[in-house]
Amino acid sequence: MLAASAPGELDAVAQKIAAEAAHLAGYAQGIIVGADAERLPGADSLVVPLEAPGSGGQLVGTLVLDQRIGTPSADDREALGILGQLIGGALAARAREARLATLLAELLGAQETERSRVAHELHDGIAQSAAALARRLDLAVDGDPADLALAARQARTLVRELRRVIAGMRPSALDDLGLAAALRQLIDDAGAEAEVMLDVALAARPPAIIETALFRIVQEAFNNARAHAGAGARVAIRVGEADGQYRAEIVDDGRGFDPGPVTVAARGFGLAYMRERIDRLGGRLTITSAPGRGCRIVAELPAG
Repeated sequence: MLAASAPGELDAVAQKIAAEAAHLAGYAQGIIVGADAERLPGADSLVVPLEAPGSGGQLVGTLVLDQRIGTPSADDREALGILGQLIGGALAARAREARLATLLAELLGAQETERSRVAHELHDGIAQSAAALARRLDLAVDGDPADLALAARQARTLVRELRRVIAGMRPSALDDLGLAAALRQLIDDAGAEAEVMLDVALAARPPAIIETALFRIVQEAFNNARAHAGAGARVAIRVGEADGQYRAEIVDDGRGFDPGPVTVAARGFGLAYMRERIDRLGGRLTITSAPGRGCRIVAELPAG
């Protein structure tokens, strides 16, 4: 019944199962409450935690049976435990689907924003530089050395602008030279405004999917530090490998923030996407911060 339920029907189906479970265990009423609900069970209530499978005990809700009219047997309690696992799995799957749908919508929005940015840079920068170069070449058709020299300078400018736009989408250094070079380029592109310490200690290049994830994680955390840490904040970036894990740590001594879910979400799509990327690779993301105490972001990804 749970597996066949559409997401919009799941709550009603789960509540129906809760009522049937109550009758099975000798209770008059059964109800499912959310993980954040403040409902207090009565003295005779039976509480069955509903956990997300494989989460190490993360609650997605609670099955509360009230008004005892009988005594549940050991078999009844075992059946309730199994039922709790099934309901918990269904609710966790629904919550994950909703989270993925939200992330997908945000990703599509971010893609459109990025496309708009690239189109703007191409139109206002590269396209105009290319047009100026074409005009200069028309003028240099007679072989005037001054026009040819200016055309050469404009051509070099056009190449630099093209490389800058390409690097903004995916730095070629990541593919050609590896993570350390790509991160150094990221820091150099930030300019002298950022005081950054970089330490990359890897015995060998990680697998491509891990290397890309590590770069994007550091890139997002570094950009967040530049945007939110405040003027003069120092940033330390460390990437290494130990105990079968790759580890990226980004620390700043800036203004910090409350790392609660609402505040983290308010800091942009990047952190949510970072967490989703790490989850998909079987890793773990830890954000430690407080107002006035800076921020520390640690990403751990399995090496195997």
